[in-house]
Amino acid sequence: MKENRTHTAKRQLLTIVVHAAIWLVFLCLPALFNPRRQGFGPGAFLNDLLLPARRSNGLLLIAVFYFNYLVAIPRFYFGRKYWLLALSFVTTLGLLLIINHYVKPTLPPRMGPGRIPFLGYSFNLFMLLVVHAVAFALCFYQQWQRVREEKLHAEIAFLKAQINPHFLFNTLNSIYSLALTRSDRTPDAVIRLSGLMRYAISDADRPLVGLDKEIDYVNNYIDLQLLRLTDRIDIQYEITGEPAGYEIAPFLLIPFVENAFKYGVNSEDNSRIAITLDVQGGVLKLHVTNNKVYLKPNMEHQTGLGIQTTKRRLELLYPGRYT
Repeated sequence: MKENRTHTAKRQLLTIVVHAAIWLVFLCLPALFNPRRQGFGPGAFLNDLLLPARRSNGLLLIAVFYFNYLVAIPRFYFGRKYWLLALSFVTTLGLLLIINHYVKPTLPPRMGPGRIPFLGYSFNLFMLLVVHAVAFALCFYQQWQRVREEKLHAEIAFLKAQINPHFLFNTLNSIYSLALTRSDRTPDAVIRLSGLMRYAISDADRPLVGLDKEIDYVNNYIDLQLLRLTDRIDIQYEITGEPAGYEIAPFLLIPFVENAFKYGVNSEDNSRIAITLDVQGGVLKLHVTNNKVYLKPNMEHQTGLGIQTTKRRLELLYPGRYT
């Protein structure tokens, strides 16, 4: 435990040192690339940074970067609150104008011309735009990394959760019983199970699938559950709207349906499950209800990982577009 804290502290210290070094180099760029910097020795870089205008602009750039990186972009952009993002940009631009209007730049003559009225030297605006661009780039990269990792973990977790041995064996036993009695439902049961397996192994390997295929997967799952539980469950299942033509991330609907069967069905209580799915105007609404029945003690303390994972996937894949 102590070693972990020490390792974490070292990483935090290294991060601070790297950030400080990058900022030092970045804030020295105007002097470094100035075409008239002859005779501008290494020690003069520090003196340049300490000039009132340069110091004030530098502190503003640092504050703008971390505000955008930690607050504005994650909450405003990814939260689809674009007006707040625009307001924050206008505010930072206004602060830049105020600083360069009231803090008179006293840059050496060798820094040359290039002033913009009420804005100071032109590199101030350029550096502000660079700070915004870098903050956006880093946030987009981290978001892409999170989605990629979450997709990988979600695929593994859902393949294990949906086609788990317990469900598969129960279904095969039910099909076997139908075959023994030469039931007319046997071929249909085999086709349903085949469709379930095909979707989980092949179709759901893509980032997005047709909404109609996702619904077909739910249909097959419900039909196979009813195959085993026909005399023990009252289910109402209704689909309205037109799902054709829409796409969705795979395995987003099934955890809610699976939980209804998992926590709402046993052999001693009356089991009732109601599922409605509506697609209207590009909006999908899924409503699943069940009466909670008596469960074995070891099942009462399960964490509901499927729902937690689904909420996390929704936040990453559909930020600000779901409830």
